[in-house]
Amino acid sequence: MSTVTSPLVAIAQRAATALVAAIGGNSAVVISTADGFDLAHAGERAVEPARFAAMMSSFAAVGAAASEEAEIGLPRCMVVDSTQGRLVVRRMQVGGEQIAVMLLTDRSVLLGLAWNHLSAIELSMGKT
Repeated sequence: MSTVTSPLVAIAQRAATALVAAIGGNSAVVISTADGFDLAHAGERAVEPARFAAMMSSFAAVGAAASEEAEIGLPRCMVVDSTQGRLVVRRMQVGGEQIAVMLLTDRSVLLGLAWNHLSAIELSMGKT
């Protein structure tokens, strides 16, 4: 089991709720630890937070390996752009903990808007 502190869980839940409110529509947010434990989730879209948290951990590991091989530094954001939606994963540090924030949206949400809101969430979580 994860050793995540309850303040981080509360911060993550507030951030997930705020991100869904900012994005709107049929979206979902899952926030997890780097090792794949879900901390919080929100949204109208039905997802299984524990499954997505585990997948995000693997996705982040593949992104890190590819970034290292390409010698482009540490990955911060990874995107799956599909025919019916987008899955955007942003890695960030909050209170000394490495976390991942997954945003699942339909095609109506512009990628730049998603990145902007993810950056804002990172800033707000760091100040909490």
